[in-house]
Amino acid sequence: MAAKAKRAAAGGGMWLQGMICGAVLTFATPSAFLAGVLLLPALVTLVIDRAPARKMTRAVALACSAFAYAPLWQLWVDGETMGLALKQILDPSVVCPAWLAGAFAWGVCEILPVGLRIMAEIRAKSRLAALRAEAEALRAAWDLGA
Repeated sequence: MAAKAKRAAAGGGMWLQGMICGAVLTFATPSAFLAGVLLLPALVTLVIDRAPARKMTRAVALACSAFAYAPLWQLWVDGETMGLALKQILDPSVVCPAWLAGAFAWGVCEILPVGLRIMAEIRAKSRLAALRAEAEALRAAWDLGA
């Protein structure tokens, strides 16, 4: 019974998200178009990322959105027309920073765990070597012999 209620609630939420998306596309098409282009790396990551928490998608979306606010604000101040949105999309100084920030976030999410693992292995090996040297020093001091 509870599973059926959860499915019904999830279906209602999906319907509401569809309605909101449709309203944004209908009433704010230039803003939605500009935001879609600026957040394209986040959308691609959303499709590719299969991790349960989607940490990479959240990182890429945050990085891209940091560079999407100013162009969207400028579009709203200038009158929010499709011509102005296209003008901003064709300007590399608007699109490239958002896409590069998304690429950087993706790279950090891919490289940082590997780097942290390598650093942990290096620290463990150096600690093990120090412990072995200390054990040898104690054996020599106490004449235990190996």
